[in-house]
Amino acid sequence: MKYDAIVKLLGDFGPYQKRLYFLLCIPMISVGIQTMLTIFTLGVPDHRCALPDWDNDTYTIQGEKHARAVNAAIPLPTEGTQLYSSCLIKSTINTTDGHAFDTNSTRRCEKWVYDTDVFSSTIVTKFGWVCDMKLTKSHAQMMYMLGSLVGSVLLVSPSDFIGRKKMFMVSVLLHAVSTIVTAFSPSFAIIGILYFINGMSGIAIWSNAFVVGVELVGPSKRVLTGIICEIYWTVGVFMAATMAYLVRDWRHLQLIVSAPTVLFLAYYWFMPESPRWLISKQKYEEADRILRHAAKVNKTSLPSNIFSGHMLERRKEEPLWRMFTSPSLVIRSLVLFLNWFVVSLGFYGLGLNVASLGGSVYTNVFITAVVELVGHVACLLLLDRIGRKSLHCTAMILGGVFCTATILPVIYGGGSLNWLTIALALTGRGFAVASFDVIWLYSSELFPTVIRNSALAVANICARVGGTASPYIANLALVISGDFGRAVPLIIFGTSMAVAGLAALALPETLNNPLPDTIDDARQMKRRSRRPENTRTDFIRSNAEELANLQPNGDAATTKPTL
Repeated sequence: MKYDAIVKLLGDFGPYQKRLYFLLCIPMISVGIQTMLTIFTLGVPDHRCALPDWDNDTYTIQGEKHARAVNAAIPLPTEGTQLYSSCLIKSTINTTDGHAFDTNSTRRCEKWVYDTDVFSSTIVTKFGWVCDMKLTKSHAQMMYMLGSLVGSVLLVSPSDFIGRKKMFMVSVLLHAVSTIVTAFSPSFAIIGILYFINGMSGIAIWSNAFVVGVELVGPSKRVLTGIICEIYWTVGVFMAATMAYLVRDWRHLQLIVSAPTVLFLAYYWFMPESPRWLISKQKYEEADRILRHAAKVNKTSLPSNIFSGHMLERRKEEPLWRMFTSPSLVIRSLVLFLNWFVVSLGFYGLGLNVASLGGSVYTNVFITAVVELVGHVACLLLLDRIGRKSLHCTAMILGGVFCTATILPVIYGGGSLNWLTIALALTGRGFAVASFDVIWLYSSELFPTVIRNSALAVANICARVGGTASPYIANLALVISGDFGRAVPLIIFGTSMAVAGLAALALPETLNNPLPDTIDDARQMKRRSRRPENTRTDFIRSNAEELANLQPNGDAATTKPTL
């Protein structure tokens, strides 16, 4: 019998699965916090050059004498909304009274003072990542995303050989150490390394916890569990915005949100290994113990020997290149890989871009979390009603339209319509969130079983490449000043989303259609018509023989199990 048939006997989402699933979702809150925390810890407040020979200089004007000194030394900005030029100071000239400022020439400064109304201290203000060093912020955020890319290979893939639990615990340890030590980082090099490790551990925690939880859930509940784990990530965004608002110093903020991660080390005693993985490695005794404990908690029973006879099957894997033996499958694969790249680019890019939209960064991130939550709920309500293709394409195209439309208030409204720019951008991100939710499920249903793991691994790498590029696009406002600088990233994200959404129209619908098992099944998918869903009937029909041979407390054949 297939493993799903055993899970069906346990109950698709019984008390045991619920406890384990929600326990494994809690670390995803921390992953969400750390991903979005850089918006605040790497915040760039208004700033200007520090006055020479003024020991207690501050961005806030201290009095009339201080105001005269600032006005004499700091030129007015040529563009933007700041009161003073951010990077230039007037050149000094010697006079009989000491020195004065030349009104006709300026130079770049090496020391700054910062506005503390929004952030009392950030990594940027600590190390002076402004002016000529302003791209250092993007480099740091890129290291986190690059870590996610490398972690997909180094920490996620080995779980198929070493075990889900072991790799999860390794990831938790790396996550706790890297996030806590970040608060004491003395340089960009150390911060970059720690962000890289944090990104590696974050994607590994997500993937391994998700897989362990979902592998114990029946097919009828996988859409539900696939979306709920995303909601936990959104809870992390809410918490990041709330804690950042209350704690304005970056070191204290980093420590407060990171210290609780050490509690996840206790999962070693609570988290079981995935029974599916144990079975694949022929560790039947341990798998049997876990499954029977689950059955006891769920108040169900399993046959005396659930691994006997032909109850388990081994699927023959095919090389990934077989997907490129048909023109239709080549187009399908490339469209899916493009959509993974763009969805990740838009999801992370639009999230990081909220700091450049204007207005309160805390309010923007909080609204972003609300929009994310709406996107998740919409997917739960619509995925099984209108279909994967319709929902994904609609979300991508509309998200692209809303983001691209931000150019209109910039051109015709200027600063007076900044609220409309923010509304359009955040609405666009809501659609990007929905697209991210759908693409995981949609891709797994489009790729055939024989190459599904390999194809999804490639798709995930495409997504991480998009995520790695996203900080540079999101922070273009640091390079392109003015209102147009805030609109350029949104136009790039929006255009790419619309193009990818239109390309996805070439994909077949998968709702209520059987999953393709072979390359030929995938090739024939366009010819299949949608049929009414009857999960229970389909399950009984496909497993009729196995179910007939199973009696809760009876004996079964003692043939050597096959996988």
